[in-house]
Amino acid sequence: MTTAVVIVSYDDPQATAHAVASARIQTLAPDDVIVVDNGPGHPAAALGLDATVLTPAANLGFAGGAALGARSTHADWILFLNPDAVAAPDCIERLLEATDAGTGLVGAQVLLPDGRVNAGDNPVHLIGIAWAGRYLEPREDGPPRGVASVSGAAMLARRTALEAIGGITERYFLYHEDVDLSWRMRLAGWDVRFQPRAAVTHDYAFDKGNRKWFHLERNRAWTVLTCYSGRSLVLLAPLLLASEAAIVLKARREGWWPEKRAAWAAVRKERRALAARRRAVQATRRAGDREILVRMTADLDTALLEGPAPRGATAVLRVYRRALLALSG
Repeated sequence: MTTAVVIVSYDDPQATAHAVASARIQTLAPDDVIVVDNGPGHPAAALGLDATVLTPAANLGFAGGAALGARSTHADWILFLNPDAVAAPDCIERLLEATDAGTGLVGAQVLLPDGRVNAGDNPVHLIGIAWAGRYLEPREDGPPRGVASVSGAAMLARRTALEAIGGITERYFLYHEDVDLSWRMRLAGWDVRFQPRAAVTHDYAFDKGNRKWFHLERNRAWTVLTCYSGRSLVLLAPLLLASEAAIVLKARREGWWPEKRAAWAAVRKERRALAARRRAVQATRRAGDREILVRMTADLDTALLEGPAPRGATAVLRVYRRALLALSG
């Protein structure tokens, strides 16, 4: 069994060097460490890292860089590791312990520098929103378990499964690629698991400017529209429309309404590419939507839709979810 680590770097080569160093001291040493240096002038490449450094002609974003790195290895398993993350020495070993013949993707527990949880077992709402699971809670211990989504900060993918489902969606550039990948793995019949005993420390900050909302909302729409079956989209239409109204109100209140409008415009402009992607994703389907929905939540336990109205809607949303599960099989 062979492994590779893929790290996509942009503007902090020293952090990337720490990530590479953590990959090189694993108890199960990877066969290769690949750094995709997206940064202007390729600053990571100048450090002489103990890694294979790829220098694309343009900034491919995390999604494109991760896809390039994955195509550059024939390893059986590929660990995608954020450039601002440091893997515990036994991270790869623990992740592999959580796999069997049916596992396509397994994620690590992502910790903040103070030891509290950043992410890992990440909830996914019926409308496609996802957030950091157990954020700021104490580190957990326990056996691996199936989850809706793992964190892209540290996720181990079976290369053959990744190739079979069409790889990481490069068009996403930044954000939501982990949700999309987890969803498509399950659609194709692969297990997606979270391994609490595999850990990385991540220097995390949510606030990356309003532009982040464009990527989150555009990419969420792509995932929902390509991964759900046509029947599920019809059944979910009232909820999806109502949630758009709620998100618009939040965007106006918080000042990222232009980014939300731009996300809508991008989806409309890219509709032919989206339709082609939908056909490709649905062609890999081996599981019904019920197997996806059972992992999803109806609770709005996220700051994206905060306030009295969303919280008051939780009971209704739970009924909606139960009805969807019943109608799905």
